[in-house]
Amino acid sequence: MKNNYLLLPVAACLCAGFVSTASAQYLEDVEFRQEGANAVLNIKLVTPVQYSRSVAARASDVVQVFYSVLPTRNPIANISSERRLVGAESIPSVIISDEDADNTAQLKSSRKLVIRFASPIKFRVRAGRNNSSIEVVLDGLGSSVKAATAAATTLRARLAKAPESAPVAADRAGALAPAEVEASAAALLGTAQSAFDGGNYAVAIESLNQLLNLPTNASSRRAQELIGLSRLNMGDSARAASEFDLFLKLYPVGSDSDRVRQLAAAAPTIAKSPTQDKKVVEAHASTSGSVSMFYYGGKSDIRTQEFKDSVLGGLPILVSDSTLSADDQKQLQTNVDLNWRYRDVDKEMRFVFRDAFAADYIRDRSRNRLSALYFDYRSLLNGTSIRLGRQSPNGGGVLYRFDGIQAGYVFKPKWKVNAVIGVPSDTLLDTRRTFYGMSVDAEALTKELSGSTFLIQQMIDGEVDRRGIGADLRYFKDGISASAQLDYDTIINGLNIASVQGTWQVTEATVINAMADRRTTPILSLGNVLFFQNPALSVPAQRIKDLLGTASIETLREQVKGLTPYQMQMHIGGTTSLTKNWQVGADLGVASVEEIKPVADLLPNGQASTGNLWNAGVQLIGSNLYSLRDTHVFNLSLLGGPTYHGTLLSYNNLSSLGEKWQLEPSLKYYTQSSNEGSSNNVWTAGARAAYRVRQTVSLETELTYEHANANSAPTMIGPGATTTSSRMNYYLGFRYDF
Repeated sequence: MKNNYLLLPVAACLCAGFVSTASAQYLEDVEFRQEGANAVLNIKLVTPVQYSRSVAARASDVVQVFYSVLPTRNPIANISSERRLVGAESIPSVIISDEDADNTAQLKSSRKLVIRFASPIKFRVRAGRNNSSIEVVLDGLGSSVKAATAAATTLRARLAKAPESAPVAADRAGALAPAEVEASAAALLGTAQSAFDGGNYAVAIESLNQLLNLPTNASSRRAQELIGLSRLNMGDSARAASEFDLFLKLYPVGSDSDRVRQLAAAAPTIAKSPTQDKKVVEAHASTSGSVSMFYYGGKSDIRTQEFKDSVLGGLPILVSDSTLSADDQKQLQTNVDLNWRYRDVDKEMRFVFRDAFAADYIRDRSRNRLSALYFDYRSLLNGTSIRLGRQSPNGGGVLYRFDGIQAGYVFKPKWKVNAVIGVPSDTLLDTRRTFYGMSVDAEALTKELSGSTFLIQQMIDGEVDRRGIGADLRYFKDGISASAQLDYDTIINGLNIASVQGTWQVTEATVINAMADRRTTPILSLGNVLFFQNPALSVPAQRIKDLLGTASIETLREQVKGLTPYQMQMHIGGTTSLTKNWQVGADLGVASVEEIKPVADLLPNGQASTGNLWNAGVQLIGSNLYSLRDTHVFNLSLLGGPTYHGTLLSYNNLSSLGEKWQLEPSLKYYTQSSNEGSSNNVWTAGARAAYRVRQTVSLETELTYEHANANSAPTMIGPGATTTSSRMNYYLGFRYDF
């Protein structure tokens, strides 16, 4: 019963009740890995994305990474989130924040990562090895990856083992500036050294624990050696061995490293088997996450007036002049993000819980969104893995969040077979749906090429809802990263997805990215027919079997194929440096939804195509114009389609004031006119601010004001009406990271 605590995450997954409505943060996980001489910060997202561009500050410790979210059936809430990684040796600690980027683009799918390093560093940003990740390459720091990984887990373990005074020191560390950290660390080291020299090793360990809970500083290296010596002199050889082992992982080179290596080899050990000693040294458990609470408010005023200049006999008319004022939004949203990890020589385990609770005070209702609740186990000995609970799709033909099990087995180096079974977490009327599938992953078909193939079947009310086969291919070499995806339904005989995207790092200063994507909207499945029902039915069908009395299963599948349109997107863009402080970027995109031909009884007139909706934009990107950490994005975009054309002008600024303040003012102007004569002009001004109270606590707020004038198309009796509206939206709240 000694290790029963390890089963607690499993019990949580089995006992917790899943909630019917689900959405998610975009950030899934972050981790370091070694790639030759370089370290790579891999940022995993829960949905396919396209990397667009990055904007770095001259201080080389802040970078904004812009990306677009690709079409998906899975609804994802635009919830800001944050992840942290502890640094070691040459790798600094890093904070990754995911935010909405609407202030810099016209697309609602635009987002950005704000990445802050604890110290200046040389890096470059690129698309990840698959279409759900973005990577930051830290040049020449590959040898520090193991130390950073060890530090990330051991820091949490030390917090759990530290004396009662240690948490106070940890809290205080979050409020200290770098200079204060160094001063506090030096004082603690002096106290510990004096206690050690006097033989008072317990007092020395207490001070050293407090020091080592501070951010990495000039005293950390000596403190790590001294705490090992203190435990060794107290006769605690097992913990001394752990401290020496950590020192060598963090600081493998140096005269003190040679000294510690000799001490670790010569240190006496207590009577334990070699396996036990190994596990004491290498087992690590850590808990991290965040809790945030934000209040969202909004108010609008709308005034509509008929024009007085009538064309009928020159007679002035005034039909109406009305003003509407209302609160648009009063909502309190609480988000919880919990990650637990455990690793030893045999296995690696992880428990993840993410949930959002929103209380709506206008509609007087509350809604809970559970996006992740799973336990993940991976054997480091036999290549098996299993994930149980609510989870985001992770390839294999799974297209939406689900409750179920994924299992895998590495049967040959670089080859893995996977199986999945589950239930989609979103409900579809009164239907019952399940799915199961298999896939094979090949990490190295060639040195540059990897991929996977899959087969998946989904059932709905006892009938086949979807039977998909497909493949994913990934190509990665030097500055080129590309991925392709294919999904075909063999039961409906239709192509679901055909997509390819890539990024080419031409030079250190020039990046080009491109994408072509064609997919059904929504994904082909038998259940889609429930949204296009014969109006002659007295009661709308809630299940597939309710429709089988009026049509055969073959007819229903043909109706699905006929009623489901294809959506097409193509995009190409790039950025290049002009000078040390200026970059220029450009992009061109085309999107359309194809026509639906008439379908008897269900859609007799069909549905027209949207035609090509295009946008062309240019960005002027400035950095460090008045400080070491200010970035500026000036954007001009032209948009159009068969019935309208528009122009977007926007400006976004991000400035860091000291170590605690981050400000993001923005301004946007959009004008649009239609072929019929209507027009719309919108001004939007916004400001976002974040204040870091301490390292783990931050306050955030944003205020956006929008003013719009809309003129309707002229009619036979006059030039139409004008509508003036103003809207103010804001949020404020806090986030605590642990």
